[in-house]
Amino acid sequence: MNISFKRMNANDLEFLNRVRNQYANEYLHDSRTFTLEETISWYHKSNPDFWMIVLNGNNVGYFRLSNYSKENKNIYIGADIAPEYTGKGIAKEAYNKFIPHLFTIYNLNKVSLEVLETNERAINLYNKIGFIYEGIKREEILKNGKWVNSILMSILKSEYKIN
Repeated sequence: MNISFKRMNANDLEFLNRVRNQYANEYLHDSRTFTLEETISWYHKSNPDFWMIVLNGNNVGYFRLSNYSKENKNIYIGADIAPEYTGKGIAKEAYNKFIPHLFTIYNLNKVSLEVLETNERAINLYNKIGFIYEGIKREEILKNGKWVNSILMSILKSEYKIN
């Protein structure tokens, strides 16, 4: 699979906005949706550390990086693959190529994530990649009138191997 990565830029915002809004209600911790104008404003104000996942020259998803600590050598990661590209092994391949990149360019010891307990597909993927269950934030998110737990997972540089 010819997957590559590039830092997100303003030309990627329409794709980001579409994909994020499609997943917000069911899979993301933040259920809000945004207009393209709101997304553009957010991008220029916050300068987020997002990386586009590119397959054969086309954006197919993106990685969200946050809470980077140079001192503690850790970072949070999340990813969204556009619905039309899911179920093809792209997320697994992307994580397996991107995580070593993260350990190197950020000089990390640990990559962490949070995932809603209802997102079984993502949890299965993270287990396959080698992420370890760390804990749970009980009834963290209210989704469609029901409380949902948020699962904490991480992988250490010493534990990581391509799966």
